[in-house]
Amino acid sequence: MPVKILCDAFLTSGLGHVRRCEKILSFIEKLGVKADLYSHKHNNISAFLEGVGNDDFLITDSYCLNSKDFYLLKEKAKSLMVIEDKEHAKGFYPKNTKIMNFTLNALKHYHHLSKDYQYYLGVGFYPVDIRFVYERPINTENKEALITLGGSEQKTLKEIVKILENKGMHLHIISPYTPKNPPKNTHYYSPLNPLEFSSLMKFCACAISAAGQTLYELALSQTPSLILPIASNQIIQSQEFENSGIFKQTSLKTLAKDFENLQIQKNQAWAKNLAFGSELEGALREFLEI
Repeated sequence: MPVKILCDAFLTSGLGHVRRCEKILSFIEKLGVKADLYSHKHNNISAFLEGVGNDDFLITDSYCLNSKDFYLLKEKAKSLMVIEDKEHAKGFYPKNTKIMNFTLNALKHYHHLSKDYQYYLGVGFYPVDIRFVYERPINTENKEALITLGGSEQKTLKEIVKILENKGMHLHIISPYTPKNPPKNTHYYSPLNPLEFSSLMKFCACAISAAGQTLYELALSQTPSLILPIASNQIIQSQEFENSGIFKQTSLKTLAKDFENLQIQKNQAWAKNLAFGSELEGALREFLEI
């Protein structure tokens, strides 16, 4: 029973879709099932569709596919699971589609649950990468801060560096671009692999992040963080993290003050109460009929 995973892979959308699909793929392979990952880089799925057989299990993670695409995929495949970040209207997906959304408190944001679909909602279905799980010691001497906005938010990044460059911290910035003559206390990294990223996260005392997939890894590694939502699809996630007392949302206007308060904040007790990924294996077994 081949599993095919189709996900968005655009520089401007960050690599969040790819990362979470890689983790799902590795979970599926641990269950002894072969899976392949396909990047969706064009507005046309016909080439991918040609390779889909009627015993294939499909998983998609894409903002670019439209309703018609999902119907075409479901028609050819044995079963379809979609990974999404917000509820779509009834009928957007074909009947019997499995819907997975591992946003924190996702169920709260679904107002039209339908018997036509099967739902897997909440952080219990989040694919955990064990390399990010970390019991963080309290170290007030640590002067390292991580900045990661994903995608291509150069203008915002520039502003953040300007605000923080004289705060006595070393700034570790994940970005595909390194500016000319950056301040001495900044270090730029182009996208890192998961092992490098988790090591850098553990090395830093705190972080400023967009509200994408990195939030979950910051939570797993108990990194005190400020959230700066960049894309509209990140707002719900960002608010849930703030309402749960995990991370505070910030803005360019309040960043300087929020950052000073962040360095004082040490209690990460909430991290122990979130059962990240506890239901994922059961959901995948059910989907794959094993």
